[in-house]
Amino acid sequence: MLRALGLLALLLQPLCTAQEPAPATERTVAAPQRPVVRVVRVEGQQRYSAEQLIAAFGQRVGEALLDEPELRRGIAVLFDTFHVRAQAEYVSAPSNPREIELVLRVEELPLDLELRFVGNVEIDDDKLREWVGIGEREELYLYQAPRIRARLLQHYREEGYYFADVKVVERAAGVDPETGAPTAADVIFEILEGPEVKVRAVQLHGNHLLPNKGALFFKRGLSKLAKAELRAPYLWRLFAKDFVPETLDADILGMRQVYRDLGYLDAVVELQRLEFSDDREWVTVHIAIEEGAPYTVAAVEIESLARVYDEQAPNDYREEPQELLFPIEELLAKLAVKPGEVFEQRLVDEDHRTLRDFYGERGHVEHASLPAWEGFRFLEPELVFDETEPKVRVVYRLVQGAPITLREILVRGNVHTQDRVLRRLMTVRPGQLAIPSEIERSRTRIEATDFFSPDAFHADVIPPRVRYLETGDPAVKDLEFAVQEGGVLGFEISGGLSTTNGAFGAIRLRKGNFDITNLPSSLGGTIEDIARLEAFHGAGQSLRIEAAPGTEVTRYSVSFFDPDVFHMHEDYVGLGMDARNVRRTYESHDELRREYSLRLQKQLTADSSAFVRYGIGMVEVSNLDTGGEPGLSTPLSVPVDLKAQEGLTHLGHLDLGWQYNTVDSRIQPRNGIDLNLQTALYTQALGSDFDFTKNTVQLDFYNEFDDDPDLVSDYVHLGFQLGIGAAFGTSDEIPYTERTFFGGRQVRGFDFRGIGPNENGFPEGGTTSFYTTLEYRRPLVKNLQPGSYREVEAIQGGLFLDFGLLDPEEFSLDLGELRASYGFLFGISFPVPLTFSFGFPLLDGEDDKKQVFEFEIGF
Repeated sequence: MLRALGLLALLLQPLCTAQEPAPATERTVAAPQRPVVRVVRVEGQQRYSAEQLIAAFGQRVGEALLDEPELRRGIAVLFDTFHVRAQAEYVSAPSNPREIELVLRVEELPLDLELRFVGNVEIDDDKLREWVGIGEREELYLYQAPRIRARLLQHYREEGYYFADVKVVERAAGVDPETGAPTAADVIFEILEGPEVKVRAVQLHGNHLLPNKGALFFKRGLSKLAKAELRAPYLWRLFAKDFVPETLDADILGMRQVYRDLGYLDAVVELQRLEFSDDREWVTVHIAIEEGAPYTVAAVEIESLARVYDEQAPNDYREEPQELLFPIEELLAKLAVKPGEVFEQRLVDEDHRTLRDFYGERGHVEHASLPAWEGFRFLEPELVFDETEPKVRVVYRLVQGAPITLREILVRGNVHTQDRVLRRLMTVRPGQLAIPSEIERSRTRIEATDFFSPDAFHADVIPPRVRYLETGDPAVKDLEFAVQEGGVLGFEISGGLSTTNGAFGAIRLRKGNFDITNLPSSLGGTIEDIARLEAFHGAGQSLRIEAAPGTEVTRYSVSFFDPDVFHMHEDYVGLGMDARNVRRTYESHDELRREYSLRLQKQLTADSSAFVRYGIGMVEVSNLDTGGEPGLSTPLSVPVDLKAQEGLTHLGHLDLGWQYNTVDSRIQPRNGIDLNLQTALYTQALGSDFDFTKNTVQLDFYNEFDDDPDLVSDYVHLGFQLGIGAAFGTSDEIPYTERTFFGGRQVRGFDFRGIGPNENGFPEGGTTSFYTTLEYRRPLVKNLQPGSYREVEAIQGGLFLDFGLLDPEEFSLDLGELRASYGFLFGISFPVPLTFSFGFPLLDGEDDKKQVFEFEIGF
């Protein structure tokens, strides 16, 4: 046999360690030039063919010997793919010393053809295989056993099996002593599950500053602030929490951070002991707390650092001292952290926002897409502690950066949407300073369209985002709005039940970002083109078609709106067309209403618009309660004005309106203002049987407590509505059907249209009306939006206070007719939209109809 000239690769340590081996140091004897491989042979293989192993290794016959990194890679591929240890040797060919034969000596690792568990009772085999990531028919290599045991223990702990243990029983391959037949290696995982441990209580010892108080969703104290997961069960032993040590560690860290945030920088929070029940199914967690004294602020300073690009320095930049660009007195006056007051992290965070906004208004941008040596940065403050008393000197460290000017405004991701649809929503322009608040305003306006937002059918759509692109000049950037087109086509077959509208079913077609001119490529491919967003899509128009029959309300409607019908981009005009047919059954009568309208809307500013609308229609009153002319034996049981309007009434009107809208979402607003002013003129010249006007002022104000756009927090809603109507010309009063009525959704605690003044037991309605509501709402359950760190509200609760007043007289508000109510509500948005309201009247009137409970459900 020829003498071996070199050892190319030595592999792994012996398998007895039961761990995945790592390559040992290799030693090669390299020729001046790499020899040519004439033959590749494999020795020691059993389960795999030589051709499979050679192909995976990567050395080809007739080509030069692989270099050392490639040889290492080939050996690693053999282990990862076929679970074999390998070493490569070569010998020179006798006929030509420049040619070699390459020999791969392999050792196939022992395997078990079947993954087996014993002792598991509560967790079945399928779930265990899912935990370890090995399918029912997959092979198990013995070296994987310790890793599988660790995974099993981890998942058992996460399920609350604190005392679970797993033992690995291995049997090496051999020969059956009775038959002489070879036996395969075998491994069995013996599981001792133990009891599933639930948390009976979490007791905090030494917590004097933030005692836990309250119940259910209205708790407060240290555990609430720390967002602690472990807690006592609700309703005796219902909804008990599994005891998971990792969760306990996270809760303790959260409690420590709460104390740090409140200025108790020396506070100690640690596990004192675990108290298990006799059957080990329940545990009481005891946590010891030493609060210490709060630290006060001795002084506040601001330092500035300049980051200079240096590819030789760590992180590619070096820091140098820099003078502040603005007077330090001006900056200090804006800060919330003040000398002599308790040091609190929330004030530091507030100062971060204050300084970020101050610099941002001057073009100094803080954004993750900018390099670390560019833009504004609020670095971790330096805390200098007093050695004798609990005082701290706070040093804010700023990287001020340079002002950024925008060169171009780019849009990416709008594959099927016209650029103008997005650009008309932007309030930033090329050549301007980059003002982060204005850029965020533009991004929010784009998101508020819901064209590029996730929905129930497209939960993985990422909301619009922005980034800054390099131009070669650090002071000049391109700004890019990145969007992802969402589910703008909705076809719903739905139904519901409401205390206001009764039972109903509905078929709805909703097409956002509609384009009436973008026709399909063919009639047969219409549905496919629409699904691919290649037809009837991309111009920012909206189309809604609804057919909703019901027991009390039946509605059919078609609505179309193009916000930029003349393609004017900035100074644009919208066109809307609507048609509706609504039949409603009231206690006093039936009402059929048809209306057709045409609307022109002019955008005045980014947030305000004006519109003019012409509508023509009719309302038919029928099936009056009792009916007939009043007499001694047959008194009229409905209001006189309703009886006078029985039959068909034509209504033609011209509306003028103005709207100012900054709310962050049309569906679930949490921030912003929506102000509407509208006047409607009904006259015979426009096709109306009556002459009268209706004037309305409506305001909705929303304010969320937390300014972070990625968080969902508590918010307040203030609603206000004032309506004034007046008859003129040949008419003496406003028709009964066109008056304002309250009760149900407006002024909760009263039945639908249950608020007087009343006549013959039915409401007269208001020619003049006033309504206001104050709501406090908070998220009870929140989830993270897929693909992001943005929170999404799942369940919401709240309190409300409503006021309403109806007066049949023109330009009159009789405070004696004031109604008021208070109550609470909660709602579920998934999987079935469900809202419950409980209202309790504070002020009511004669013959008012009350209704404490109101709900609305849809599916």
